[in-house]
Amino acid sequence: MSAATGPHFSERELACIHCGANGVVPELVAALEAFREAVGKPVIVHSAYRCPEYNAAIGGAPDSQHVHGRGADVGVMGMTARELYRAARPIPAIKGLGVGDAGRFLHLDVRETEELARWCYTLNGRVIPFYET
Repeated sequence: MSAATGPHFSERELACIHCGANGVVPELVAALEAFREAVGKPVIVHSAYRCPEYNAAIGGAPDSQHVHGRGADVGVMGMTARELYRAARPIPAIKGLGVGDAGRFLHLDVRETEELARWCYTLNGRVIPFYET
């Protein structure tokens, strides 16, 4: 896997916190850069690439976009998850959006599909159908 980074995102923050491998694809980095431009503030990457072992250990979906290097969980100081969602929604490369209202974070990914996937997370992290607020 090649190490993809960008002007605002270092290899360390995109890499798996378990093994240190950076398996993110360049398309994810480009989407993160576009998202940063849209919000106009620094973006905190909570989790990007996850090796299969770490993903399993934290209860991630077996076919998670994080394992494929195509997903990231992000936050921005002073912004709600809904504000993050509204900023990410117009970015064409972003094809997956998971809204974590309670944690004030957004999962975004660049999955290989034309259809937009959307969902929400409950307070305990359970995935539920997308709902507007």
